Amino acid sequence: MIDCRLLTTFFLTVLHTMTNCLTDDTFISREFVNVNVGQRIRIECELNNSTTNGNRKGLWLRLEDAEVFFYATSRINSDQRFQIEQRSSFHMINSSTSSEIITYSLIIDDLRLTDSGTYSCQADNKIIKLFLLNVVERPYFITNDYPTLLRTQLGRNISIACEAQGKPEPYLNWMKKTDEYNQKLMINCSTTPTTCQLNLVNVNRWNHGIYECVAMNNVGTIGRFYELDVQFPPYVQSTREEVYHSIGDAVVIECIIDANPEPEIKWLHRYSNEMKKEIDLTRQFVQENLGKKHEEKIWFIKNEQFNATRWKTSLFIQHIPRRLFNSNFLCRAINRHGEDEKSIMILENHHFTKKHRHSITTTVSSSSLSTITVRYHY
Repeated sequence: MIDCRLLTTFFLTVLHTMTNCLTDDTFISREFVNVNVGQRIRIECELNNSTTNGNRKGLWLRLEDAEVFFYATSRINSDQRFQIEQRSSFHMINSSTSSEIITYSLIIDDLRLTDSGTYSCQADNKIIKLFLLNVVERPYFITNDYPTLLRTQLGRNISIACEAQGKPEPYLNWMKKTDEYNQKLMINCSTTPTTCQLNLVNVNRWNHGIYECVAMNNVGTIGRFYELDVQFPPYVQSTREEVYHSIGDAVVIECIIDANPEPEIKWLHRYSNEMKKEIDLTRQFVQENLGKKHEEKIWFIKNEQFNATRWKTSLFIQHIPRRLFNSNFLCRAINRHGEDEKSIMILENHHFTKKHRHSITTTVSSSSLSTITVRYHY
């Protein structure tokens, strides 16, 4: 057994000698080592025992806290993650002199961040080699439980905090997914060393979508996704308020609808703005056309969804009669947050008379389209 009091005195002497040696960098070999947390590392130096200098005993310690791990092969530190290994080989210098090269290795299993430091291999109060060990860690999120869906309404403020740690400290930012392949950087993010908080003020419908919090350092990159569901009343747009056609023309009128949640979409017919009565084409005539052949149908209503919050609705009239001119067709959308509509008037084109009448053919087979067929009698 090693006398602890003797060792303590010895280690203090070694530390004092080591500190003095560090004032001259020229003759001390240094090695910089970066290792991921949780991995295993072996650091080693060579001790030279010859017939002239006797039997040299190695020592492993960490400079920052003067923690001694091994003296020769004797364990000083109780942490079993630290192991020592010593291998020797003999070399004959001449007939009277031999040299023993000892490879003196310190092995550390399951590295922790606290293991970082400057490790000194020394013998006879002299530093042989220094190892500057830097234990690094890829970023990780501090909390495992987080809401993946966040729901809000127009005009409100919302903040989403993302917390991550790592070594080196990770850089955090927010990205918004613009389409299937692209994202854009969000700049309205307030940061602390471990937190990046996304702040959206006076939320609008364009804020709806998928957001990703990204944490990165030189060890790795991680991401966490959030879906922001901005709910808002329908907003109906049409490129024209009036369309001009001749008798017998094939007519198509369209509206674009933005809404969340999904709205109920209706097409209505009104002979004049003064008349309160509206004819609900969508509701009243769908049953009448069930089972009819395509060429027998006069009216077609087709709804197509572009994304989670946008639709296009189209009203097809195969052969427009004179009695429908100077009347309004309304595209109306309704959800629980409100409603909106656009009115499109069909006017007769008196400057051009068609000699031929055309029909419109629509084939709907895709499951992504919702199609309603109707017929209207006057």
